[in-house]
Amino acid sequence: MSLKLKITLWVSAGLMLILFFSFIFVYYMFIRVTTKGEVELLKEKARTLILKDLPNHPEFWQNNSQMEELLIPQEMVRYIAPDSKVVYQIYSDPKLLSYSADYVDKETVIIESAPDGIFIFVKMPVYKEGHQVAILEIGRNLRRLGEYSRMLISILLLTSTGALILALLGGYFYTNVLFRPLQQLVTTMQNIEKSGSFRHIPMPEKLTNDELIMLGATFNRMIDRLQEMFQKQEQFLADASHELRTPLTIIESYASLLRRWAFRDDKLREEALEAIISESAQLKILTQNLLSLTDKEREDCEQKSTFDLLPIAQQTAASLRVTSSREIEVQIEQDLKELPMNGDPYKIRQLLIILLDNALKYSQQTVVLKIGVTESKWVTIEVIDQGIGIAESDLPHLFDRFYRTDKARNRKQGGVGLGLAIAEHIVQKHEGTIQIKSCLGQGTTALITLPKMCQ
Repeated sequence: MSLKLKITLWVSAGLMLILFFSFIFVYYMFIRVTTKGEVELLKEKARTLILKDLPNHPEFWQNNSQMEELLIPQEMVRYIAPDSKVVYQIYSDPKLLSYSADYVDKETVIIESAPDGIFIFVKMPVYKEGHQVAILEIGRNLRRLGEYSRMLISILLLTSTGALILALLGGYFYTNVLFRPLQQLVTTMQNIEKSGSFRHIPMPEKLTNDELIMLGATFNRMIDRLQEMFQKQEQFLADASHELRTPLTIIESYASLLRRWAFRDDKLREEALEAIISESAQLKILTQNLLSLTDKEREDCEQKSTFDLLPIAQQTAASLRVTSSREIEVQIEQDLKELPMNGDPYKIRQLLIILLDNALKYSQQTVVLKIGVTESKWVTIEVIDQGIGIAESDLPHLFDRFYRTDKARNRKQGGVGLGLAIAEHIVQKHEGTIQIKSCLGQGTTALITLPKMCQ
């Protein structure tokens, strides 16, 4: 059974339940109010007759003209002795006589429902010298009320049937409108499953704030994000395959050359071995970088600890001075003797190496590493070079994996386009920000802002 049909049936059943109890209440109140008024009239008539001192004036029963003036159609008056024997009675409806005459010792009201009407009996004790000697009973056949009640039941049943039909039809058409976005969602997902392509749910031109429209909009945004991630994954696989294929091809070529000719030629053998070692190292770096990017075990600060940034920055700059034979100037804000911060010191060192190595590759002048503090809770790191710079069109793509502004130059210098992607990953894990500012021919500045306390 579909959800649409279930909701239609449940709504209809709920409506019928509400109507059922409502109609019972209406019918009950109609009968109660009507019969209560009739009972009060009969009580008043009984009191009037009792005031005529019926026990001492039997002529009232013998002279029917005096009683009949108080008797209306569908009514009966009985005088009942203590042995439940009817002493006197007068009536205008013989149906009332079919009900037994019972003696009671207190004022009593009896209401009987029958197919031919509603019967009301009021019994009043009759006292003589302080003792009860009889019961005066007045009965009335509310035939019209019975007809009205049956008519009311018919009207209520007809109304209920009409309401049920309208509820089923209205519920069916309403759920069609209500579930149209869900049906579109199901159809779109089935099409995606069959075709393997990403598709959107058609949305109305004028968007509303109801939940189904929000569901459709959220689904479309999710599809956009999945499509973007899928495209990035395809691009990543293509780039990774390309980057892996190049060193493997070189290694295979030199290994084949080594097997054929290099055993007789020392110079050729040295060249082949050097190429194999170089490309193997390149493969190792590439593999390590890929593992670093795909490490998702910790999304926040890894291996939290408190450390002093200044010695790490100075030691990293000193190591790169030796390996690159280049000058790296470390500038620290005045009055900063130490700079404690919370995070992963190994990752911060890796971040500095990536940024300084990039600056050294694309600049022949002194590279500047500036470290400072802003607002007493943020650490700022700037790596400034006076190198070739970066074109404005390349700036938005610098953090994409395997993106390189000059593939030939980067390949020659050993880059694979993963450094800044790793740097951005490290900064994000430390809840910081990274920006690259550059102009062609005017150098590049990398600005990193990190919190002193990583949450």
